[in-house]
Amino acid sequence: MSYLDLLKLAAPEAVLVVTALVVLTVGLARARSQAVCSAIAAVGLVAVAVAILLLPEQAIFGGGMLVVSPLTSLFQLICVALAFFTVLLAQSGSSSRSHHAEYLALILLGTVGLLLLVASEELLMIFIALELTGLSLYLVTAFDKSDARSAEAGLKYFLFGSTASAFTLFGLSFVYGMAGSTALGAIGEKLTNGAVEPLLAAGIVMTLVGLAFKVAAAPFHLWAPDAY
Repeated sequence: MSYLDLLKLAAPEAVLVVTALVVLTVGLARARSQAVCSAIAAVGLVAVAVAILLLPEQAIFGGGMLVVSPLTSLFQLICVALAFFTVLLAQSGSSSRSHHAEYLALILLGTVGLLLLVASEELLMIFIALELTGLSLYLVTAFDKSDARSAEAGLKYFLFGSTASAFTLFGLSFVYGMAGSTALGAIGEKLTNGAVEPLLAAGIVMTLVGLAFKVAAAPFHLWAPDAY
């Protein structure tokens, strides 16, 4: 695969990163840039949606870590649509007015993590994508410096998220040690080709528990009210 082909497949994420950098640059260069930054972010998200629609129906890239399929493209479009509406809502929000460009950049970078998460075909890439999204959300949660509750929520979110990340990574080490791979296909073959070793089962359980904490899935959602 040539670099041009790789760039075409990674175009949605690349456009999002460039848009975030442009928004930050405009925010630093102009004193009152809230409307301009929102417009740039919205146009960038529309361009990302177009790039997703232009992706091939089936492709694997990134050393087998990322996959393109109609299902992944559908969920990526949903993530982009949600980010678009978030940008529109942020335009009227009071907590982001003083540093609007930074706020929008965090939203865009968090969306990059979501796009990678949807396309991931490998546990390590899933972990990296979740962490990229999580780091952006930690900062967004604590963004309103004038509100003590925002700082408290951001700190609690960071502590719970870091604990969940450590739990997930520990489980991934067990999975890799017993399955010999972090690719979802190889792990699936290992599970179907005989008895499952106790350490592999423990690693899978720990990984799923960590991911459940990350997405606040019941019954691992009790931390969510403290953060949100």
